[in-house]
Amino acid sequence: MMRIATAAIAASLVLAGCGSKSDTELASGTITDPDTGETTDYSVTTDGDEGNLSIKTEDGEMQFGSGAANAKLPAGFAPYPGSKMTGGFTATGKDGQGGMASFEAPGKAEDVIAHFRRQAEAAGLKVNAEVKSGDTLMLGAEKPDDSKSGVQITATQDGDMVKGSVTYGMGG
Repeated sequence: MMRIATAAIAASLVLAGCGSKSDTELASGTITDPDTGETTDYSVTTDGDEGNLSIKTEDGEMQFGSGAANAKLPAGFAPYPGSKMTGGFTATGKDGQGGMASFEAPGKAEDVIAHFRRQAEAAGLKVNAEVKSGDTLMLGAEKPDDSKSGVQITATQDGDMVKGSVTYGMGG
């Protein structure tokens, strides 16, 4: 995943000056990990219209951008009813997959957290953290005996709307 993250940083520098409106390759090359000296080849493509970006290396792929297409939840999870998925990213590699999906929904933060708690428990995850700070509620859950698999849900009350995110990692 380190190689994908390094490629993501390089890609964001390339994107700063890009205004393409079709599927194009923005960059490709080789990145050297400064800690290990290992190299990996990468390519960065975008569809331009939706602001989507895809980075592929020999170890996996990362996709991110705005809109519902990039707001992918982990297997066994569904959006809160009435919510609008607003963006996110996904990454896959030899050690598993992970991502983040952001959303906004009418309702109460407590109801949103309860919705995702039920899904986490149904997926075999055990709730290991609950935090309330001001208008924000957070929930963390992970698979017993698998520290690579878990979710963190954040829900912030903003008037009659809730803005939040589901961040996850699932081991391979």
